[in-house]
Formats: sequence, structure tokens, C-alpha cells
Amino acid sequence: MVTFDFETVVKETKYLVLKTIGETLIDRFDDATEDVVQEVYFRVFKSLEKGGFDGRSKISTWIYTIAKNESLRMNEKRLREEEKAKRYLQKNKYDLFQSDGNNSLLKDDWIESLLGTIPEVYRQTLRLYLSGKSMDEIASELQIKQGTVKSRLFRTKEWIRKTLPGVKNEFQES
Repeated sequence: MVTFDFETVVKETKYLVLKTIGETLIDRFDDATEDVVQEVYFRVFKSLEKGGFDGRSKISTWIYTIAKNESLRMNEKRLREEEKAKRYLQKNKYDLFQSDGNNSLLKDDWIESLLGTIPEVYRQTLRLYLSGKSMDEIASELQIKQGTVKSRLFRTKEWIRKTLPGVKNEFQES
């Protein structure tokens, strides 16, 4: 069995991993790069710990494959999330933001275009929030702390206020 110093492995492969992720991850999901890097090295560490690398190829080739697969996995996950959010928004064409009790400021295509302009890191949090998930559920799904969820929702509201003057959003914090 071949042994490896994990720190050395990371140091020697970090550029390969980042390059592979950069080439494989869909551009609009770039904010997930850190998550993919962590997952790659978590899998590498666990596998090395269990003797999962057999040495039939170079360790860099083996890690490249893990990085590519994790990037593809993240692409699939994010695409599923986008489709789920899109279906939700299409199914629930009621007022998301209101200026008074009766007038909807954002409708159908406008909602889609608005969500498309929100930075991705905030968009995914907002979509989960609008789908009715609790702060705990969002934190768990995005694998972040609950405080980060609240912070992202706050920043999303601020972004909407600054970007769309006159829009009074009616988020209610849970």
C-alpha cells in the first residue's frame, strides 16, 4: 500500500483541481467552485485513508477524475435547482412583491428577468426561500450556516431595493 502526505498531495494538485473545475463547471455556477474543491479533497482524503488509490495511474490523474466528476455532479445539482425554481415560479404566479394589497409590481416574465439578474449566490437562497423552505432547511440544503442564509436574504433585499427603486419588498423573516 502506497502512503501519501495529504498536505503534499493538496499542494501538488491544487492548480490541476482548480483548472479542471474551471473547465468543467458551468460558468454561471462559478460561485460553487470552493464547494467543489472541498468535496474533491474530502473524497481524496477519505479514499486515501481507506487505501482507495491503487497506484495503477498517477495520483494526479486519479484526482483529475475526481475533480471532473465532482464538477459534473455540481452542474447537475444546480441545473435541477434552477428547474425546480422555474417550475415553482411558473406554478405560483401570484404576487411575490406588492406595493399595496392589490397591485402586483412583478409578474411572470419580470419575475424571471429579475431573478436572472440577482447574483447566483443570492438567487439560489431566494429561490429556496420563495419555495417555502425554512431557514434551517435552506441552510442544510446549501450546506451553509443559518446566519449565512439570513445574511444572503438580507443582501438580496438590499440588492433589489437598490436595483429596482420604488419596489417595496414584503419578505417576512422566519
